[in-house]
Amino acid sequence: MKRLLAIFAAAALTTFAVNAQVIFFPGWYLEVQGGAMYSSSNEWGYAGWDKVKHLNLPNASLNLGYEFTPVFALRGALSGPFGNFPGPDHMSIHRFGYAQATVDAKFDILNMFRFVDTRIVSPYIFAGAGLNYRFPVESKEAFLGPAVRLGGGLEFRLSNLVDLTLELQDNALHNKFNTLTAADTGTDRANEYHGDDGLYYGGEVLLIKKPFRWDDNIAALVGLKFNIGANKKRIAAAAAALAAAEAEAARLAAEAEAARLAAEAEAARLEAERLAAEKAEADRLAAEAAEKAAAEAARFVTEHVFFELDKADLRDSEMPKVQHLIDVLNKYPDATIDLSAYADKETGNHKRNMDLSKRRVEVVAKALKDAGIAADRINTDYYGDTVRVAPEAEENRVTICVTK
Repeated sequence: MKRLLAIFAAAALTTFAVNAQVIFFPGWYLEVQGGAMYSSSNEWGYAGWDKVKHLNLPNASLNLGYEFTPVFALRGALSGPFGNFPGPDHMSIHRFGYAQATVDAKFDILNMFRFVDTRIVSPYIFAGAGLNYRFPVESKEAFLGPAVRLGGGLEFRLSNLVDLTLELQDNALHNKFNTLTAADTGTDRANEYHGDDGLYYGGEVLLIKKPFRWDDNIAALVGLKFNIGANKKRIAAAAAALAAAEAEAARLAAEAEAARLAAEAEAARLEAERLAAEKAEADRLAAEAAEKAAAEAARFVTEHVFFELDKADLRDSEMPKVQHLIDVLNKYPDATIDLSAYADKETGNHKRNMDLSKRRVEVVAKALKDAGIAADRINTDYYGDTVRVAPEAEENRVTICVTK
């Protein structure tokens, strides 16, 4: 008994120091138990006083408890053991005649070391005290006496709501709980003192004097434990966790959608910038090409320097054309010029016209050289009246100048 009390004391000291590994849900529970009680009892018989006689008595219990921590719980128990009463022919029978109310301190052994919410089997120990009431029946008077009990058990987890319990109790009750008087047994051995065991008999009442004795009533019970409060809290917590998870999922989905839209907007912006850059580059290249084309067009020019009939002199009206050729050749140092001169067939003879075209090309070439154009950039040729470049006669009195 001392060892058991030491275990209970240690459990009480450590119950609030348990570090939970998962969430613990405190709450109320309801427990229904049934089984048998093994009783040691004093009874008067024909063979004399039998100090110890064992009785197998049915037992049932209704418990209401509250789990404060993973280790510690309190439960109130209302049990109804069947007592031993006299029957016909002085034989004892079992009849409900007692009610026991106790308050137990209950300790979960494994949770003292580590709380696991999903554990299948949980051993526990308990200690309690209360009152036992014997109802008046036949020759027995009503009696209210103390009750003390210790025990232990196993809880088998069937679900979050229901546990199966197996429990072994040692109920220590006043020995009037199951004691019969001499009159109950039909004997006439009243007022008899029996030995030195401290038992005195006065008429039909057994007087317990000294030493004070307990009847040990060991009960083996099986029951169902309904975790009503904790399961409601567990369901509410699960619902809250589910709602939080759904809210978190919705938030993450919204963030993902916002990120997707932002990414699409960024991609669209980058695509627009890329297209704008490509267009700008295309415009630049087009401008450069246009500029280059314009430059090329400016480089490749053709001028017709016309002469009067039978003359090879540069007229003032034709000098701007010559100057234009000089400007182009100066602007493009790698450019060259082809000069080809002609004469009209309607005037002069073939020999004279060939000489006339020669002088016409030479006069233009000289003007270019006088302006600083190198001679190796000037190519000359003359055709007289052998080639007709235009239908009109005056249009064949010409030096055609082409830069390249």
